[in-house]
Amino acid sequence: MLASGGFSQDVKMRTDHYPKLVAAFNCTNQKGATGEVIRFAQAVGADTLQMNFIQLFPFAEPESGTLDNPAVYPFSAPGRGCIYVNKQGKRFVSELERRDVCAFAQINLGPDMKPTYTIFNAAMVPLIGGTPKEIESGLKKGRFITADTIGELAKKIGIPADALEKTVNDHNRYLQEGKDPEFNKPISKAMVPLDKGPFYAVAQWPAVHHTMGGLRINKNTQVIDVFGAAIPRLYAAGEVAGGVHGSNRLGTNATADCVVFGRIAGVNAAKEKSA
Repeated sequence: MLASGGFSQDVKMRTDHYPKLVAAFNCTNQKGATGEVIRFAQAVGADTLQMNFIQLFPFAEPESGTLDNPAVYPFSAPGRGCIYVNKQGKRFVSELERRDVCAFAQINLGPDMKPTYTIFNAAMVPLIGGTPKEIESGLKKGRFITADTIGELAKKIGIPADALEKTVNDHNRYLQEGKDPEFNKPISKAMVPLDKGPFYAVAQWPAVHHTMGGLRINKNTQVIDVFGAAIPRLYAAGEVAGGVHGSNRLGTNATADCVVFGRIAGVNAAKEKSA
């Protein structure tokens, strides 16, 4: 039974299938996600599919690519009114867009615009499941930057204060009017205006995150060979298998993938008779 994960950490393997994802991109995945088990399975005839479906996490720590607790805030806060801004203090995408859209909106800004920032305030924290302890920890690590005013926050993160103040004021007006003329973001009453501090910023940049492609399996999680037949006594589950998530895996769905297909693989493998 194969359950070795994907190939996000293998630069050559990922660029073979997605040439843009060069070594300059960090990776959030575990260090063992190097794809050799997929290659070993291919050596005995296993088929693969959708190997070019590789997901970026748009909000990783910019230098290391870590998906730490502060990196979850940009992912969790859009429904509560946070904004994403570049070094010029301007928004560059609808904050409610898919991960891939948010990631490439940043990449298309160019490498000189690394990092971008998520701006939020204290009122949003409990609404997204955050805690004062998380904020305190992020501040101590230097991941969160805080200030009592937007202008002061802008100076701390090195972007033009007047530009960020205008962006925030415009976005607050969009929330009040119920329409975002810049990026057509759906506005809801659940969104909180950025009109009261303390305010926070967290730096972010895309990193390679999850490989949706992998070994072809059937409903019994048997690995399928290049001729469409099941390879005897060989099963696969989790990120090593492809075709489960399509081109853009939804957040946390990998857990269900592992639990469901892992159980199916375990049950079926246990039924195999000893050789």
